[in-house]
Amino acid sequence: MRGERVYLVLGCGDVGFSVASRLKRRGAELVVVDKDAKKIEWFKKMGYSAFVGDFCLPDVLKDAGISRAEVVLLMIPDFRLTERALGAINRLKAELKIDPVVVARVLDESETAEVKHLGASDALPSSQILANFTLSRFEELKGMVKEKRLRALLGELGGRIAIVLQTNPDPDGIASGVALKRYAQAFGIDADIIYDGSIGHQQNRALVNLLDLDLLHAEDVKFDNYTAFALVDVATHANCALPKDILPTIVIDHHPVPSSEVHARYQDITIVGSTSTLLTNYLRYAAVEIDGATAAALVIGTLTDTMNFTRGTTPTDFEAFEHLMKLADVELLGKLQSPAVPPDALDVLARAIKGSKLNGGYLITNVGEVDDRDTLPQASDFLLKREGVQTVLVYGIWNNLVCVSARTNDIAIHLGQALRQAFSEIGSAGGHARMAGAMIPLKAIKAKSKRVLKRAIDRQVGRKFLEVVGVTKPSKRGRTRPRSKR
Repeated sequence: MRGERVYLVLGCGDVGFSVASRLKRRGAELVVVDKDAKKIEWFKKMGYSAFVGDFCLPDVLKDAGISRAEVVLLMIPDFRLTERALGAINRLKAELKIDPVVVARVLDESETAEVKHLGASDALPSSQILANFTLSRFEELKGMVKEKRLRALLGELGGRIAIVLQTNPDPDGIASGVALKRYAQAFGIDADIIYDGSIGHQQNRALVNLLDLDLLHAEDVKFDNYTAFALVDVATHANCALPKDILPTIVIDHHPVPSSEVHARYQDITIVGSTSTLLTNYLRYAAVEIDGATAAALVIGTLTDTMNFTRGTTPTDFEAFEHLMKLADVELLGKLQSPAVPPDALDVLARAIKGSKLNGGYLITNVGEVDDRDTLPQASDFLLKREGVQTVLVYGIWNNLVCVSARTNDIAIHLGQALRQAFSEIGSAGGHARMAGAMIPLKAIKAKSKRVLKRAIDRQVGRKFLEVVGVTKPSKRGRTRPRSKR
């Protein structure tokens, strides 16, 4: 186990054993320390790495491997011993230049403030340890460790950080970028938030305008002016403006990405409902104040990416959301949740409703030419609320492209896969199970003239999608017809 990062459990009574066994079941590398040689021998027979000694002595902690410890758990009920152990840990922090997360057991809530004053990162009352040391608590400890690592990295950096968002950033990405900038500034590092593409959907625009955010477009940025680069809500060069020859310094994202594709000094790819959740916890664990406007932005980021907690939500998301709601500017939150709808979006929505065709729960509509492609997903979101609709496909022409937006409530279909199957040969497509999109060059649409272009798009986009999802099947003449009911 030499060189690996470990959890150091100090004290192996009943509570210490319970915590150690739960950590071990979740794959944590452990070292247990206690003065009782018989207990330590028993732990060894159970397959634990265990060490005999008085953990209130710095030399014993050194020998037990505190230099490799990411988390130190003081599981003793005696406050005087806890105080002595914390003193020894504090001396070793300075001597060895280490900064582990230290969690101390306390008898009740009244001792929490005191042990934190003595150097503990967190405290856990005895009455709650057995009930609360669950998966969510383990994830919280891992989050605290990550925050310590990121803070240490920021301490090594000088100059200015470029925080790069995904192309056409959504509320989750924007809010997360704002939160990371706030986090960096708390430790004396300034940053710029950079995006490419457009700030489209009215909720995205409202977020930028109401929070008076100064976002920089990549076309106006000289990346050579920055000393470090952070990707937020995106993990690779594939969907952002960071030049290919620049490796990111920091990556924080909640989307699953193969580890082989992520290259950064600091990486946090944690599968939760939103990147806003991750950034909320960085601020929490570092004790950085979250102002009402930032909290409101992070709430919106969480709600949009989890689709109001109906997609990919974890206990970590709920806990972070609960914390944010205590801090959020309620008036601002209301404006962000119901931003004004611009006239062009209303016009596209009217065309989407007028041209819609419902086929077995699938609503397909061609809205023609649009000035803003973000009006398409807005129309999709609205039409999905219509009675009898399970899946929506909205498409139209923008900038010599046929842009497609899809939404569904049907758990039997994965929209991202369906759109890739339907359109990857003539364009690009992808997305999640319940929301996806595609972009098809207009020149890929086979039409003899502009007069028949609309029908050609309907055939090669709308009907093709229905064929892929099994609502219709190709006829012998190359057209589609409804599947016969048996």
